[in-house]
Amino acid sequence: MSNNFKELILKDKFDEAKNFARNLSLEKLDGELTEIAFDQPSMSIYTFIMGLIIEEEKVELHEIAFDMLVNPLCHIEGAYYAALYHARRCIELADQQELAEYLSYLLFLHDVPDKVVNEDEALATANRIIELDSDNEVAKEFLAEN
Repeated sequence: MSNNFKELILKDKFDEAKNFARNLSLEKLDGELTEIAFDQPSMSIYTFIMGLIIEEEKVELHEIAFDMLVNPLCHIEGAYYAALYHARRCIELADQQELAEYLSYLLFLHDVPDKVVNEDEALATANRIIELDSDNEVAKEFLAEN
């Protein structure tokens, strides 16, 4: 992890951090931001990724935000509800090949303690996943349990 990148984000120097981020692949950016969030959980990291999304909305950036909110930042009140927004945007922006994967985010959010996604939506989502990918283990397991 680049300590300079971390400091730029945590000290609200987003323009400089964005310049640094432009030189990273999306995979590397994801790794850097995740590492920073685990090392020093802060809403500044989420604010930074939202700034990137505002500038250029991409499914991959919503995916990074979703992962950040359900993993290192999940202890922050409302994180799962914010993650739901990113899950829905991933679904809307995804191509057909990725759709089942992003739909599974909704099943995950049904299983979190906050039960962000209700039972009816989760069942409909699992059935939709099976329509798209009949071998999807997450959806099969969900339907078997429910």
